[in-house]
Amino acid sequence: MLLRTKLLPVVLAIGATASGSLAQLEEVVVTAQKREQSITDVPISITAITRDTIEMLGITSAQDIGALTPNLQISDSPGNANGLTINIRGSVTINPALTLEPTAGLYIDGVYVGKNTGGIFDVMDLERVEVLRGPQGTLYGKNTVGGAVNFISRRPGDTFSGDIKVGFGELSRRMFRVQADIPLSDDIRTSLAYSQEQRDGVVKNIDFSDDISGANPPSTEDFGNIYKQSFRVAVDADLNERLNAYYSFDSFETDQNPRFFQMTRIIPVPGLTDGIIGWDSPKRFDKGSLDGAGADDVKVSGHALTLTYDSDSFTIRSITGSRSIESYDLLDWDATPFHLLQTSRDVDYDSFSQELQFIRNTDQFNSVVGLYYFEEEGRTINPLDLPLYGSPLLDTEYGLDNKSWALFAQVDYVPTSISNLTVTVGARYSEEDKNVYRSFGIPAFGLTLLDQFKPAQASYDNFSPSIALNYALSDELNVYARIARGWKAGVFNAESNNPVLLSEPLDEELVTSYEAGFKLRSLSGNLTLNGAVFLNDVEDMQISRFNQQEAGSIFTNAGSATISGAELELAYAMSEATTLGFNVGLIDAEYDEYIDECRIDANFGNPCPAGVAPGELFDAKNVNSFPYTPELTYNVFLQHGMPLGTGALTARLDYAYTDDHDIFPDPYNTVNTGIDSYGLLNARIDWAGKIASQDIRIGLWSKNLTNKEYRLNGIEWGLLTTMQYGDPELWGIDLTVSF
Repeated sequence: MLLRTKLLPVVLAIGATASGSLAQLEEVVVTAQKREQSITDVPISITAITRDTIEMLGITSAQDIGALTPNLQISDSPGNANGLTINIRGSVTINPALTLEPTAGLYIDGVYVGKNTGGIFDVMDLERVEVLRGPQGTLYGKNTVGGAVNFISRRPGDTFSGDIKVGFGELSRRMFRVQADIPLSDDIRTSLAYSQEQRDGVVKNIDFSDDISGANPPSTEDFGNIYKQSFRVAVDADLNERLNAYYSFDSFETDQNPRFFQMTRIIPVPGLTDGIIGWDSPKRFDKGSLDGAGADDVKVSGHALTLTYDSDSFTIRSITGSRSIESYDLLDWDATPFHLLQTSRDVDYDSFSQELQFIRNTDQFNSVVGLYYFEEEGRTINPLDLPLYGSPLLDTEYGLDNKSWALFAQVDYVPTSISNLTVTVGARYSEEDKNVYRSFGIPAFGLTLLDQFKPAQASYDNFSPSIALNYALSDELNVYARIARGWKAGVFNAESNNPVLLSEPLDEELVTSYEAGFKLRSLSGNLTLNGAVFLNDVEDMQISRFNQQEAGSIFTNAGSATISGAELELAYAMSEATTLGFNVGLIDAEYDEYIDECRIDANFGNPCPAGVAPGELFDAKNVNSFPYTPELTYNVFLQHGMPLGTGALTARLDYAYTDDHDIFPDPYNTVNTGIDSYGLLNARIDWAGKIASQDIRIGLWSKNLTNKEYRLNGIEWGLLTTMQYGDPELWGIDLTVSF
């Protein structure tokens, strides 16, 4: 009954359609399977966000994509100002520590990004974004147990053209973007793009140092401000009639303050919390008082070179890439004007990848065979600052040096006797070697405990097969079924202060997925409807559990889990002027086994079940929850256009709903850090046309139109709870001039 109530507004919106002349929806071509295909022919649950949609909605970051895609959640990491938390179909890695692995693969022009730290980057000059749901172990390899997100850049055009965009808005927002295609000859095409955006913070920092004893003056005026800039250059060269070289370089950097952590709860302890009683408030969204400086500084850059040789019967492709991350974040966790608790991460990370593909297409067979190599190294300095001792109480450094390789193949076969059927079979074999180190000290007392943390090594190998059947019931409707295997490499608890945990790597996480779906595109082109149901069997699930004694997250193998769900996506051109869109994601996630240690928490009492003593191991499958996994998400949009003057006016409303969910899996952190359900309404009005023979586009937009107050993240620190909140209502105006 509850689910029906939540879906009722959506059902009513879909039912309110009108008749009339019909427009055609754009047919989307994707490269999810390493070759160009219509999205309706790909036997995978996939969402493609086109360049037109990116421009219309003003999408500027990876976080903006989550609301448009069923069963995808993308948000800031709760413990890292410049990291991402990505959840696809219930698979998620919360902690962005370098030694941990993501559950969803991020790719830019075919190059693996590698880590969630530094995963925040500008969406600029893109052709489309492809979100693949479900394990992609065959063609994409490790760390895609949830799926993969591909950012595909726009290739340079063969004529001199471009656009200049400026924007202004609330909180003194200013943005500037320029993109230009510059052909150097008939065979060499280049493009340049640059953008910069800045905005004041959404939380004002109030000075109480003159009024309250012990309170420190604020070190910054506000939190959640924006200052970021991006640069991209691309060269697309036809070296001869058969050989093409495509090179791109992208960079992104920020210099801003992180979101503010609001203290929403505190437990009084005489003599310990006397000075901070009264600072907790569950509804302080735009004001706070914090003495510690905040930092959200990141520099991300990448090179990608794709060489493609096309013969009459086959294609050979080489993709070479490197990525670099330098980031520094500083967070004042106590959310008060008293200097109590502060952490930072200083990260240096580099990766290199090389992929070779051999692609052959015939009437009956489409095949791809590939070889992949990947290496990465990095280090993190991660102090915990308790100023009572005048310096970091705990000063840690850890690093990694990993190498992996893989061989993969996939074949599509169309039987002669059943020409409507395509059978897809694939497999991937992978090997990986991991090396980590950690040093740990107490500088306040002159202690460096290097010897307790010996460098650790581990090796893994994996075989990930897949099989899919895709059958065309008609020219309009395809149905498919797919079984796929994915894996997430084993990891080390490098952020733990326990030497034993560092020396004992976690097992790989293995996922077997069973999926069936359909894809419909009407012959008139005015309707697309895609749906899928899935069931994931998860073995040795890697789960991040926040540990108050360690002041950080500890990873464990949770045992096993079953995740089932469904997705539905609709786009309907109701008339030449009006388009309705809707997508919904449903998830039912349950642990089949979760062997955990029962721990006493001084604030919540003893949550151990009957017969289980503190410190004993027990099956917590009915106690622990799935982080960042709402049971229901949906998005509805209505877009209407009409002629106006020398151009056309387009108006669009988007409503995105997210069900309530937890941030951490265990009950110690779900009592006060849960996320209540919320819905966000966004609106945009665009006019595009000519003014004095010049192509002009003017857009007026508002995000969170109803000024909804909602939580994003939170952490339970024992005596106190701190939460981060989303942005309030914001509005702006953009002007784009094309040339």
